[in-house]
Amino acid sequence: MKDIDKEPFFIKEIKEQPKVLANTLTQYLGPNRHLKMTRPPLDDQTLRKVRQVYITACGTSFHAGMTARYIFEELTQLPTVVEPASEAGRHHLLIDENTLAVAISQSGRSQDTLAALNLAKSRGAVTLGLVNESPSPLTESALGSIMTLAGQVFTLSSTKAFTSQTLVLGLLAVRLAQSRGLMKEKWPRDLESLGRIPELVRYVLTLEDKVVHMAKALASYDHVFILARGALLPMAYEGALKLKEVAHFHAEGYSAGEFGHGPLAMVGSHTPIILIAFSGEADQSNLALIRAFRARGAPVWLISEDGPKKDLAMAAMSEVFFPLPAVQPRLRPIVAIIPLQLLAYHLGRLRMVDVDSPGGLLGGEDLVKPAFSP
Repeated sequence: MKDIDKEPFFIKEIKEQPKVLANTLTQYLGPNRHLKMTRPPLDDQTLRKVRQVYITACGTSFHAGMTARYIFEELTQLPTVVEPASEAGRHHLLIDENTLAVAISQSGRSQDTLAALNLAKSRGAVTLGLVNESPSPLTESALGSIMTLAGQVFTLSSTKAFTSQTLVLGLLAVRLAQSRGLMKEKWPRDLESLGRIPELVRYVLTLEDKVVHMAKALASYDHVFILARGALLPMAYEGALKLKEVAHFHAEGYSAGEFGHGPLAMVGSHTPIILIAFSGEADQSNLALIRAFRARGAPVWLISEDGPKKDLAMAAMSEVFFPLPAVQPRLRPIVAIIPLQLLAYHLGRLRMVDVDSPGGLLGGEDLVKPAFSP
């Protein structure tokens, strides 16, 4: 184990995220917020033929893809399928030449993701690799590639690569919507709001002391449920993954809407709940859920919007309230994941885990064998 007194790369990479996101915006947004994503296969001629989007990835990158689905379907009005790369080819995959297949991998060397991309390629799909490293097997196989600009990654657990993937996928959704003649009036305003992301993330990082208190409280339990709805649901999955991977702590991400259909039976005083919920997102349903948790003696920690739109009822019923800045709905996932990344880091340190090399990959990303041969 590394010297526990030295600051790990993991926390350094968490704190690099405002810079990484700013670099990404600089790369892809030109003067007057013009989107610079026009090289093949992102040219208008190619994109206008797209009738569906297929996104595939593993682990954290898969959660970025799940988040992107909400944005793609809203902006492009195209059906969007997201699946783990390890599951590709295990069903009748409906992909053809009118499909934009996006494969996401931080290193570009994930064998499962490469195999899924090649399967889509064999079906005639327009293939795009979203990577942080190039050249790589993924960029060499795909018709085109796009970079996340996260910089060199030293840890096994993704943080800055994840948020940059999520941002680039959002920009890609805007680009595809543009090619379809959508958002003609509103896309400049949406891109302007994207420009605020670095400062919003920088602000959330200043609240680290609040996360430290949450980590110390969580250390006295054995597991936690993280709940969310809609586009924030993948953040519950990603937050739970980070706690398991980095802190070696049992956590489960779950749909807040589905939680009352069985898992509620497990809730008691021994079961802390982290609820990610902004105002206006099924408020009455969330209140009913919090009441059910408190009636069972479970502590509820709320991650929600602060300011004029703060949900006072939810905050009052929660044991801990973690304030997030008000932000446009499509941008909420990037802001909401930051406290969960910090929580995994501080809990991992309390549990004496080497957070830079926690041992969560089966032989390393480059060594995992594909589940099928396309």
